[in-house]
Amino acid sequence: MPNFSEIVRYFSGAFLLMAGKPEGLRRLDLSADGFWQSFASVIVAMPPLALSWLAYELSGGHAPTGERSGVVIYGAHAFADILAWLLPVFILMIVARRIGYSKKIVPLVVAFNWGGALLSWAVVPYWVVIILFGPNEATALLGLLVTIATVTLTVRLLYFALGRDFPAAVAITVMMVVAYLMSYGAVMDVTGVPLV
Repeated sequence: MPNFSEIVRYFSGAFLLMAGKPEGLRRLDLSADGFWQSFASVIVAMPPLALSWLAYELSGGHAPTGERSGVVIYGAHAFADILAWLLPVFILMIVARRIGYSKKIVPLVVAFNWGGALLSWAVVPYWVVIILFGPNEATALLGLLVTIATVTLTVRLLYFALGRDFPAAVAITVMMVVAYLMSYGAVMDVTGVPLV
């Protein structure tokens, strides 16, 4: 697990990539150890992800009261988010050699992992607004803008992590969105807990 100063450095690297500055890659640890350590970003992202689950459930989640325990409901949220995070990464790791990305997989995965954690924290104000004011037309519009911003920033992050390969950045982002939807669908089917 990286220490706080390392996490700040990795976040700043991901932020620079999103801001269009390729030198952000130099702030990420692209060694073999850094590659595996980047999966600690999932743990770093857990507090804001947990806040999103709370916001969803407090704003009227769809699970009937008393039918399922909080452990099952929040466990389903956690499992869906972890699966949605890791599934596309594992798919990329499996196909990297076949698509000629053997040398790009490390910066791609490390940047994606730390960028994902950074975006999770960046969205915290939105979840606080949902908790305080509940779902309405204004928060729905805000949610759409947040979604567009996070997808756009993910494309930019991947674009610079891949050495300015725009078609690949878009394709990988689309694959990640599809994997996210599939992961949530699979967890809802298995647990019976509505998550979206």
